[in-house]
Amino acid sequence: MKKFIFPLIVFSILITVLLFIQNKKLKTDLAASGDSVLYMDVSAVNLPVSAVSGPGMDVGAADFDGDGDPDIVIAREFAPNKLLLNQGNGVFTDGTTGRLPQFNYDSEDIGIADFDRDGDLDLVFASEDNAVHEFYLNDGHGVFTNFNNRLPNSITNGLLVIDLNNDNYPDLIFGNSGPGNPATETEARVLINNQDTTFRDETALRFPAGLLMVPQDIKAGDIDNDGDQDLIFGNETGNRILINNGSGIFTDETIQRLPLPGNEETRKVTLEDIDNDGDLDMFFANVQFRPGMNPQNRLLINNDSGYFTDETSARLPLDNEHTTEGVFIDIDFDNDPDLITSNVFVNRPVKVFLNNGKGIFEERTSSIFPPGVVAEGLGIITDDLNMDGLKDIYVVHRRSAQSLGSDRLLIRKDTATVGIGSVNLSLPENPELYQNYPNPFNPVTEVGFGISDPGFVTLKVYDMPGNELVTLLNEPRPAGSYKIKFDGKNFSSGIYFYSLSVDGKPVGTKRMVLIK
Repeated sequence: MKKFIFPLIVFSILITVLLFIQNKKLKTDLAASGDSVLYMDVSAVNLPVSAVSGPGMDVGAADFDGDGDPDIVIAREFAPNKLLLNQGNGVFTDGTTGRLPQFNYDSEDIGIADFDRDGDLDLVFASEDNAVHEFYLNDGHGVFTNFNNRLPNSITNGLLVIDLNNDNYPDLIFGNSGPGNPATETEARVLINNQDTTFRDETALRFPAGLLMVPQDIKAGDIDNDGDQDLIFGNETGNRILINNGSGIFTDETIQRLPLPGNEETRKVTLEDIDNDGDLDMFFANVQFRPGMNPQNRLLINNDSGYFTDETSARLPLDNEHTTEGVFIDIDFDNDPDLITSNVFVNRPVKVFLNNGKGIFEERTSSIFPPGVVAEGLGIITDDLNMDGLKDIYVVHRRSAQSLGSDRLLIRKDTATVGIGSVNLSLPENPELYQNYPNPFNPVTEVGFGISDPGFVTLKVYDMPGNELVTLLNEPRPAGSYKIKFDGKNFSSGIYFYSLSVDGKPVGTKRMVLIK
């Protein structure tokens, strides 16, 4: 036993020294000028520029052709949608022809899920002005067949894929709008999957009657910590919170739970635990497309039970951009979520705001991105596109006569170690299980833990009833803090638990949420 432990201790010391050097370098980079930025703009080299110079409205990433790397799909306005195939190294080719049916619809939002439960990912594109939604089933190799006649027509900007009736088949919520410019209010529509690639309308059963909105985005999350998925609608005319009763039936509790917004026109809603207290907070990306609206983004803090206070002024810098997207990612590897925003009118900068660990943000764009990262950015995704273990960034661009250019692909270029070794330089006093990040996640998250002494570590994942699903780790480890990846691609959306034990003694159990 001593012969085994001694090399592990030496290895742990070496890893700690190496990580100390890397963390010191990373902090120096963050404090330096643009010469030490953390991302490279490889748009002109890694993307088929002619294919990504169109009017992009939304973007998604997933392995559509089954080769193990993330591909990219783009929804375009009054132009054929695009499918980009990853060559395994973050270099993309235009794979649209022969794979994705082509129509000049006003595509606004993308839904990605295995709708027919055959093991591959299918596509839904929500259309606004054409009011014809696209529904495509994947053959397992990234070739899609048209099933558009399975969906009813409607004017839609926001689409959500969610399993509402807990049958492991993805359902759909269309955030519909009425005609006109600006659009008029109307009711959203709930479509339940019949398990045969057809859908039935259960709006009247699941949503309150007379719920009129102009949604631009819909997000799901367990905001009241009761084990089910609630809904947040980002609207042009006032945002809404719908609370789930546990059976996929919702009540409108906006007035009780959401601070009065004033004049707020929201394009995107993002749920994230920004202050590391174990509940989901909310970011609203706001614009001023309608007269008299306030474009200031908002940050609302959860009290752990789904009631929110507006702490924007204390946590976010003043910003007069028209912000159309906000995503969270731990850019500086300090175990808290940082914020990236995209903005419009005309070719506005993509911005980065670093979290100080307490949910207070400071703009640090110039030390993260190279100069000139601008776009009419209507959508952002963060994913490991070149398969090096680091999250890259893709920004979809809405090209117009005033804003030329194309989509932006930013590849992470620093050498920070991810997934092995310490996440903190100091050892915990006792074994400790950390909250996974990101949470919610789709489909990959990282589970962290720390041990103060060498020991045999077991880390397992369970479903809601308590059935063991997978063992993430079951081996001896030296003292230190670790991150272990969990890939939920083969699991349905829902709530899962992960549990840590050291030398057979339970340490703790935490909850995580998978949203597809």
